[in-house]
Amino acid sequence: MYMKLNNKIKLLALDVDGTLFDNAGQIPEKNIRAIQKAQEAGVTVVVASGRDYDGVPHDQLKEVAMPYLITTNGAAVYRTADRICLDEHCLPAEKLLSIFEFILQRVYMTVFIDGHNYTPVSVYDYVWRLGLPEHIVNHFLEGRHELPDLLSYVKSGKAKIQKVTLNFIPAADGTFLHRDEIWNLLTACPDICVVDGGFHNIEFTAANVNKGLGLRFIAKELGISIEETMAVGDSGNDAEMLMAAGLGVAMGNASKEIKAISDVITLTNEECGVAHAIEKYIRWEMTPTSIGG
Repeated sequence: MYMKLNNKIKLLALDVDGTLFDNAGQIPEKNIRAIQKAQEAGVTVVVASGRDYDGVPHDQLKEVAMPYLITTNGAAVYRTADRICLDEHCLPAEKLLSIFEFILQRVYMTVFIDGHNYTPVSVYDYVWRLGLPEHIVNHFLEGRHELPDLLSYVKSGKAKIQKVTLNFIPAADGTFLHRDEIWNLLTACPDICVVDGGFHNIEFTAANVNKGLGLRFIAKELGISIEETMAVGDSGNDAEMLMAAGLGVAMGNASKEIKAISDVITLTNEECGVAHAIEKYIRWEMTPTSIGG
């Protein structure tokens, strides 16, 4: 038997952290099987993540090969067959020198360049003070590359930074050190787009860059209308993608703001909400395979 597509969804974009992943940083087998079912029905499935190309869980997705990846919140879209970056929007780094100087002394910082993530050496030790889940800390430690001098890199005029992520040290009263003042500093800058990426972090890209931009780019590449797309996410960096998609699906564990702007709400990441959404909103019919030709 084979599955024949029986509704309008032709392109499905899935966030990773808090969406595809359970709380242990694993993709449940039920999610993988549901993705396979959608692919067999003719739906193109892509990851849409705040992570860089290297940070996408390729090993866990090997059974569901995806032709494109939306990375770094839409700042870079890659074709996976040859790792070619098809669309890239870098930060105006030289304009942000004073901002980099300020935040470099206060928070853990990850800088995304050409599909890789780099960490300024001066903030290395902050990682142990972040209070993040173990799988996130391990992701930081295993994937990061050394950036000896961020400011010199920016001053060189050759900086091609796709995205920056900031992680804050928790205070005793439950707040996060310097988060509010840095949020205010960043959101006052017209040259960047600032979002809450989950795990109490802040992420910023060039102005007007978001996952929705990446979704529209891939849809155009494939000749698919935006009305024929579906997106699933849970955090602030998924907002534009969920609003852009023909069907925006918020995870059950999403913030109330994300649920409010989404079309529908699925189960939580611990309950395989991705699989539930695929099975509920991407419908297909089973057609017997002809025998003998």
